[in-house]
Amino acid sequence: MKSTVSCVTLSCGGVGACHLASCKGMECLSKQPGAFSESHNMAYFTNQQLQSAIAQLDQAIYNHEQWYKNLLRVLIAHVPPDAPDMLPDAHRRCRFGQWYESLPAAFLNDHQTFGSLGQAHEKMHAKAHGLLQRVVDELPISSSDLDQFTNVLDRMRLEAQALRHELADLASNRDPLTGARTRAGLLVDLREQHALVRRGVQPCALIMLDIDHFKLVNDEHGHMAGDAVIVSLVQCVQTLLRPYDRIYRYGGEEFLLSLPNTNLDQAAGVAHRMCASIAAQSIRIDNAGHSVHVTASLGVALIEPPLSVEDAIDRADKAMYEAKAAGRNRVAVAA
Repeated sequence: MKSTVSCVTLSCGGVGACHLASCKGMECLSKQPGAFSESHNMAYFTNQQLQSAIAQLDQAIYNHEQWYKNLLRVLIAHVPPDAPDMLPDAHRRCRFGQWYESLPAAFLNDHQTFGSLGQAHEKMHAKAHGLLQRVVDELPISSSDLDQFTNVLDRMRLEAQALRHELADLASNRDPLTGARTRAGLLVDLREQHALVRRGVQPCALIMLDIDHFKLVNDEHGHMAGDAVIVSLVQCVQTLLRPYDRIYRYGGEEFLLSLPNTNLDQAAGVAHRMCASIAAQSIRIDNAGHSVHVTASLGVALIEPPLSVEDAIDRADKAMYEAKAAGRNRVAVAA
């Protein structure tokens, strides 16, 4: 299949500069559930936030195990249960529950595993309450009741470890400077999207983004200024992404974005908005208040069933170079 690129020659020099019809794609995307919202999805965690979340989860798991040891003392030695464990909201009163309900945990509230963990924890406390009530009433505990409690306890532990694994996996595949994903899991992620495209489940678009004349920033202002530019650009781009979109650091100043459930026109609209937003930024590069302005060139392509993921990346990359050849600070779309 021959790859052709149609180059959009309209400059994206400011926020109001993108007036192409393809910018309507932004309106379409913004109507989708969760689109471009300020989400606390794990995809937007910094490395520091991820490491902090892992440490807090480890402490919460430890606290839960201490609670479980105390529960065994009640069930076996028949010592009086703790009063909070007999209340209807016991799952919120234990130290694990306090962590779950706290602000550091709340920014995970849209995450599926985190939600499942909360449900399993609440069910576990409900079953524990039943066992404790039988102890208080001096009634025997059946093997069936104990098995039901053990099952929900195991489910909760499984969900907690699954969440920890996801956090650790995400932390290990993050660019330490920008927080963007690294290339380590890029092909695996995109092949999953390719499979969905092939089955007709949803389209998926790619955007290749490269900072224009980035070497001049490093040469004139130093590498710390260059780092500040890259960090600022990623932050700018992320404000235009949905929770399930992904940004990868593809090279030094080059980034690849994956936009699931997005067609070519919609992706072009996103790219134009990014192009304009980046150009409009005034990026502070030192404590003296000095700032720089940069622009970016973007190439847009679809993941298509007949082509490999590598071919789709290559088409987006070629479109990006077409945008540079046409004058930079603009978007080119692979047709």
